[in-house]
Amino acid sequence: MYFLESLYFSNFAETYNSQRAMGKGESSKGGASRQKILLEAFRLFATMPYERVSFSVMEKEIGISRGSMVYYFKNKEGLFKEVMKSIVLDVSSVMLVPDAYKLSLCSFYNYFIETLKREQEQMSQIGVININEAYMRIENSALTYIDNFKEFGNQWYNEEKKIWKAVIENAVSTGEIKPIIDTEALSQVFENCYLGCAFTGAFSANGYDIDNLKKSYDQIYLLLKK
Repeated sequence: MYFLESLYFSNFAETYNSQRAMGKGESSKGGASRQKILLEAFRLFATMPYERVSFSVMEKEIGISRGSMVYYFKNKEGLFKEVMKSIVLDVSSVMLVPDAYKLSLCSFYNYFIETLKREQEQMSQIGVININEAYMRIENSALTYIDNFKEFGNQWYNEEKKIWKAVIENAVSTGEIKPIIDTEALSQVFENCYLGCAFTGAFSANGYDIDNLKKSYDQIYLLLKK
């Protein structure tokens, strides 16, 4: 699944870069691009308050008519929700790690680290230098303008922990790591380690230090390993 998701995101970046090179309002096939709208909207929502990102602003910045945006996303709220889902929540997630890598805790977290590095690199290719700051700005808008976003965010967090917990329990059962009494607490440690790194990254120049996150995971793993 990660390969498909990465290919999907890579196509976003490729589409974005090629269409910007051709100029606003143009595309290789002469039609409005859903991917271009999403990525340009992401850039706008990441740098401007939600209420300031009007259709007029989007038309000017994206170079695509309001009619095309409405065709794909119905309204601004629909576009914003799709940006949240496709570019924010569905990408930085352990849900993207294939099942084959869940058979080992070490393989699992190392694969996750690689997904984060790839995501950071792809974002930089479209001009988003600090991915964590971009996400934070969009999530702040979501708290204000998307109904039940807190509940949705909690659901996402719990799903992430559930995956970590299953991987940890498997690592215990296979003898990869020491017997753990509270796998729920340990799953929170791993997930919160990532979230804390992402939070502090929002206040740095280039976003979080993923190599430092890996060092933290490695240290936890060394304490757990038999």
